[in-house]
Amino acid sequence: MSGKRWLVVGVLALVILVLMGVMAVVVFRSFSPLSSAPEPTFTTAPTLGPTELPAATYPPTWTPTSQPAVVSTRTPKATGTPTLSPTPFPTATPSATPTPEPAPLENPTFDDVLVDMIPGWKTGATANWAPGQDFDTASSFGAPRFHQADDARQWINGPTLQIDTVDWVKLRAWVYQTAAVTPGSRVQFQVSAMGFLYDTTGGYILKAGVDPSGSDGCGGARWSEERIANQNDGVIILTSPRVTAGEGGEVTVCMFAETQFAQVYHAAFFDDAELMVSPPAGE
Repeated sequence: MSGKRWLVVGVLALVILVLMGVMAVVVFRSFSPLSSAPEPTFTTAPTLGPTELPAATYPPTWTPTSQPAVVSTRTPKATGTPTLSPTPFPTATPSATPTPEPAPLENPTFDDVLVDMIPGWKTGATANWAPGQDFDTASSFGAPRFHQADDARQWINGPTLQIDTVDWVKLRAWVYQTAAVTPGSRVQFQVSAMGFLYDTTGGYILKAGVDPSGSDGCGGARWSEERIANQNDGVIILTSPRVTAGEGGEVTVCMFAETQFAQVYHAAFFDDAELMVSPPAGE
């Protein structure tokens, strides 16, 4: 080996020794004991008695406060400009209609009726046939019989007027009465009635009327609409038209009965007649 090479080897060896020395010093220092810190000193706190306890301090509590309810206020809409309404024409105030009141009739309930005699009433009839004469079922009418109903089951309201005739013959009859009223008053007549027939396929033609002139009889009467009735219809109310009484101050009230067709047995009944009167206009 040449001299230069030995020199290089020697230098390297020296460097290695120096490095090892430095490392040894570093390792030695890392294992040296740390400087001890001063031990802490503990001080015992004095013990407080019950009366010496400090008052507990709590965090403040939050008390909610009620907030007033918010009420929305509706803003009123703008109103349009009012328009003028036309002034209505004055109208006349209608006067109150006077209340009708009953006027007195003689024996309106047909009490104490005897054969062919009715207290307070007059009678009339179409009688164009008598026993022994030629007979026509459509146009022959027998003489009527006026009497009190003898069967209480056929009474309308207590004693009742009954009108009938011989079997198998038709009947046409009327009963009337004239009553005093104020001239110009408005009058209306009504009566309860009933028809009875052996064969209920037929009926009695019944109606009520008023003669405003007060004539003796029913020739000038203003009649109600005809009602055809039998026992199946029970009691019916017949009401005349309302008419104005004439200047004579009397009216005639009428009841009318006619058999619809001839049959073996039939009868008509009347009861509870009533005349209603309203005072003349302007009173």
